[in-house]
Amino acid sequence: MKWLKINTVLLAAVFSFVTPFSQADTQFRVIVDASGSMLISDPDKLTSEALRLISNLAPEEEATLGVWLFGEEARVLLPESTVNQATKAKLSSYVNSYVTQDVKTDLESIIKLLLETPDGGALEPGFNRHWILVTDGMVDISLDEAVNKASRDRILNELTPQLEDRGIHLHTISMTGYTDKALLESLSLRTNASHTEVAIPEDLLDTFDRIFAQASPSDELPLDGNRFLVDEDIQELTLVVFHDGEIQPRIIRPDGVLQSLNNDSGTSVAKSDHYTLLTIRAPLAGEWTINNVDLERSSVRVITDIGLYTSDIPPVVFQGASISSTVGLLQQNTRIKDAKVLNLLNVEQRLMRLSGEQKESVFSRQLALREESFKQTLQGTIEPGRYELVSVVDGKTFSRQVSQYFTVHPAIEFKGKKSGGNLVSFTALPVNLRLDVLQSNIRLELTYNNGTSKIEEMPLVGQGYWEMIIPVAPDDNIKVRAELLGVDQNGESFEYWTPEWQLSRQGNDAPVVSLAGASNEGTALISAATVDKNVMPVFLPPAISVVDETEESASLASESSAPTKDASVSDAANKNDSFSSKEWMLYAALNIGGIIIIVGGILLYRRLKKSKSYQRDDVNDV
Repeated sequence: MKWLKINTVLLAAVFSFVTPFSQADTQFRVIVDASGSMLISDPDKLTSEALRLISNLAPEEEATLGVWLFGEEARVLLPESTVNQATKAKLSSYVNSYVTQDVKTDLESIIKLLLETPDGGALEPGFNRHWILVTDGMVDISLDEAVNKASRDRILNELTPQLEDRGIHLHTISMTGYTDKALLESLSLRTNASHTEVAIPEDLLDTFDRIFAQASPSDELPLDGNRFLVDEDIQELTLVVFHDGEIQPRIIRPDGVLQSLNNDSGTSVAKSDHYTLLTIRAPLAGEWTINNVDLERSSVRVITDIGLYTSDIPPVVFQGASISSTVGLLQQNTRIKDAKVLNLLNVEQRLMRLSGEQKESVFSRQLALREESFKQTLQGTIEPGRYELVSVVDGKTFSRQVSQYFTVHPAIEFKGKKSGGNLVSFTALPVNLRLDVLQSNIRLELTYNNGTSKIEEMPLVGQGYWEMIIPVAPDDNIKVRAELLGVDQNGESFEYWTPEWQLSRQGNDAPVVSLAGASNEGTALISAATVDKNVMPVFLPPAISVVDETEESASLASESSAPTKDASVSDAANKNDSFSSKEWMLYAALNIGGIIIIVGGILLYRRLKKSKSYQRDDVNDV
């Protein structure tokens, strides 16, 4: 119908004016310690550079960013809003002038404040929440340690469950060795996020870069020494390079021309004392060269029609659990399944353990082609720590890589303590909600000084944790360890042995409880075929979506079998295209009236929103 076509066109034009072209799918909230000790922990204000780094990394209009300070009281440094040029300029003007002179460190109040603070900016439904906490101290709100302990307990027992329920990933960063590591690590583990201890302030930049890459994965171009190859399918590339002081990077294009580090129609540049971000749209194909940068810490991120998909790895991997990895190729968001194409690819994976700026190589191996993708399973025990898994695909005329970051940690926290008299209490608490407590079991192995041993089932208390009381006889010596027969929320089974505890008692004295030593479990990685599951396309930053192979096949089948427009339907529509002049006048009046109402509402809404924005900025400006 002609009137329906006109109505649709007019309303589409109006709503294209009203509705933003895109909504942010990732929320970044950064919480920075403003206590006076930060002047010692971060004398060169690398925290400020890290804040600018994450704002520059975030694609404009696709993420929101807010920054809060905390100490004796919480305050806003940058109100949360959609990342754009105005946001970046505002943050840049603030970060060099904020004051770090608070005496106390009230972590509880800032977490509570952020939980109560409404989301800012245009966020799409189901967006990802990534909060980053930077601190160099302990929970310190009073000279009375009992008050501090009570605050710490409220953080763990009241606020952390709220973070879990809302799906907030709280990444924590310790600037010194004097922080409450147990508290910070617990906050991160329970919220499926990363905990990092930075050895020197410069490591803060790498940590923010990795957190962003974990939150918003993207395709990269592998570096071959100081060179990288740009192919014809690259639409845009972003160089994230780290360097020292005033030494600026030298980037040479394939035509031998030195790349300008100034903003122009085809490039965007963000400079700092320790890093440079250079975004180039429609880059020249060929071999590029980079000099005067730290190549180990630098990366080349791209937007491209040919990208990779990789199986999803949980942010926290339970020690003892296997890691299934699948790598494949995408072309315009469609998986390539042509065996002739896939057989031309060479796929390699490298696993590295991270410690500050240092990377320790764990393994490097080729992946086998199985069922239209490249797969392997890492089985056995990986030592606890932070890891990076890099998947590199060499297609002869192009190359791509994807970096995935995760933390390996025991699924339970197993502890023993005196419980009064001759009794010792052992508890096992899950580190986060991914462990299916009702399906998992724990068995205690007790070895006595006479050489005998026994296995006992550890009772589950309610639905939250395991606990068992062990009596210790006079002059007895008992070694205790626990075996977790774990099942995660995906139904995957794994086994884990805890470190060994020592119980001893002299005569009628109270028992002595101590950790005997670290687990003897080493690093054992075994390649094996695996099934495809939880495949995650990552070629368009920062969107993260889960694609199941079965679901995708069904989707492709439904698309190929979708009915085409029937000729009879078209004919019927054409017959109804003729209307009287009165009908045309009625439809025109309705459309014009509707547009006037909508436009009037838009103008009124924007005026009210602008007025509220000015008022909020006046209150929150630092």
